[in-house]
Amino acid sequence: MLSTREIKQRIKGITNIQQITRAMEMVAANRLKKAEARVLAARPYHEKIGQLLNFLAANAMGKTHYLLKERDVKTIRILVITSDKGLCGAYNTNILQHVLRFLKENSHKEIRPIIMGKKGFLFFQKRRHQIEKYFPEAVERLGTAHITELTRQLITDFEQGAYQELHLFFTKFATVMKCIPTGIKLLPIEPKETPEKGAYRVDYIFEPYAEEIFSRLFPKYLESCIRQALWESLASEYAARRVAMIAASENAEEIINDLTRSYNKARQEVITKELLEVVSGAEALLR
Repeated sequence: MLSTREIKQRIKGITNIQQITRAMEMVAANRLKKAEARVLAARPYHEKIGQLLNFLAANAMGKTHYLLKERDVKTIRILVITSDKGLCGAYNTNILQHVLRFLKENSHKEIRPIIMGKKGFLFFQKRRHQIEKYFPEAVERLGTAHITELTRQLITDFEQGAYQELHLFFTKFATVMKCIPTGIKLLPIEPKETPEKGAYRVDYIFEPYAEEIFSRLFPKYLESCIRQALWESLASEYAARRVAMIAASENAEEIINDLTRSYNKARQEVITKELLEVVSGAEALLR
């Protein structure tokens, strides 16, 4: 059994850790509040530009545009967004498991990942897949310039046939307690089904032509997809870290309570032993 001194040292150490986890929980909560507001504010624009692009692809154009043509898939690029740090529960594990399932399903094809986040980089370093691009900057610091440059490069490479499919993997923020690992196919574009027969449909007159509008709109749409995925992932990371730190603080409190009981018990045993020694000594003197 540990001595009272050792138990006291352990209580002090765990108390210090608890102070750190509480501070980290407060920081995560503050960042989550800002990230959640940013995600919710950006969703309407992202959804609207997606609806417009889908309308153009499904109703105003045929399958003639190079972004709509199905190709013989030999090379796939995947954009994976993870965190740079740990201490965020199962956040990274969940998204990387989602990616791993995709890798197994497409094991016969060449897959070249683009990585945002150190955890994803470490994951792919241990595998046979050649990393196409890695952003060493912290995910929080990736701004518009990085996303615009990446979007331009992705479209250029797709035009030149460097790859035939593009998939995006990120964690979608739903609530603080629920974040959903998500994978979407960005290229080639697969228009959603048009309205059913009999449904009201508007035939627009496009100026300039629909194909030209589509070509100008798609880079903005792709940039919006990547930016939105990045913000969703950051919000999910902060939520996961906050939940993890709350759980860590509660666990530390339980351990402190258990150690305090052990400390009181050990201290009581020491006091009882000393009293017995005093009583035994007094009895010996009276004899």
